[in-house]
Amino acid sequence: MTKRQEVPLTLDDFLEPSQVALIMWDFQKGLAGKALHAPKVIAAAQQLLAAAERAQVPVFWSRHILPPRHLMSGPFKLFMMKKQKVTHPDQLTPAMEAGMEDTQFVDGLAPAPHHQVIEKSQPSFFVDTPLDLRLKELGVRTIVLAGVATDIGVEFTARHAAALGYFSVIAEDATGSYTDEAQARSIGFLKSWTSPVISVAQIGECWGRTGRKG
Repeated sequence: MTKRQEVPLTLDDFLEPSQVALIMWDFQKGLAGKALHAPKVIAAAQQLLAAAERAQVPVFWSRHILPPRHLMSGPFKLFMMKKQKVTHPDQLTPAMEAGMEDTQFVDGLAPAPHHQVIEKSQPSFFVDTPLDLRLKELGVRTIVLAGVATDIGVEFTARHAAALGYFSVIAEDATGSYTDEAQARSIGFLKSWTSPVISVAQIGECWGRTGRKG
């Protein structure tokens, strides 16, 4: 029996299809749809999704659904106050709640029936969701992250993944933020950390070499 490499040493090690899952982070009209370079990010994400399908890589989609204001956590209320540019929680207007158009997936990107969609309300996909359990059941050790915003949920999830023992790969051209400065800052951190930050083309090439057989 061949012992699994304890630490990935090559991109093929990181991206072995039998041990990887693709995370499509917040590709919703009110989030990814409002990114600074949304059309380019969405186009790259479409290519990444197609590559994952060819390699039979499992795909998870996050759907950001916020609770009513009275059930929202204090820190998130502060975040929403900054985002909406108000000075008191009572001034917050409902946003990203179930049924709102902003929670719908962007045009051109939608989960397939065999994908898994998991609702969440925090900027880490591992908080109050069954994601960790689902990944463990599949034998996943690396997550590939694409989506918006790089400097919020993508980075938070990559950090949290490491704390739980997972490796991460960032699909740079399939991620985006709301300013170029935020994108550059987060990508710079991720490149200095444990996560390979590579292009969709590079990921597709790896999966083309090592894709599941049969």
